[in-house]
Amino acid sequence: MRVEDDPEAIRGRLRACGLTPSGPRVAIYAWLRGNTAHPTIDQIFRALRPDHPSLSRTTVYNVLHAFVARGLAAAVRTEDGELRYDGRAEPHAHFKCTRCGALRDLGPLPGDLPRQVGLPEGCRADAADVTLWGRCAACAGPGGA
Repeated sequence: MRVEDDPEAIRGRLRACGLTPSGPRVAIYAWLRGNTAHPTIDQIFRALRPDHPSLSRTTVYNVLHAFVARGLAAAVRTEDGELRYDGRAEPHAHFKCTRCGALRDLGPLPGDLPRQVGLPEGCRADAADVTLWGRCAACAGPGGA
């Protein structure tokens, strides 16, 4: 059983990060961890609202903000300024299809990325955001056209 399927494991993870495992937090974390589409706040709200009628967009926003601050999730800003959320919080790259807009996870970022890209001496990188753009397999069609 994956952690996102086990409410007790989720409650333990939230407690370990200093968060009270409220119903909305458990539901949002489980849904986010089980979803790889990098949803927006509104998409998460619409997906969870039928089973959680008292859930508000503000609650989703506040919960996601707390998750990002505690390393439980990552915020991914796309080139058009849209903010999406990723249940995979460790540093990794993304691929964004320029045709359909799908945002997909790629592999982890190398620990020496700042050196590899030539970060000037004396500077310190606190975060990295690497996104590759192009067409996904479905949009590229046969032969990658």
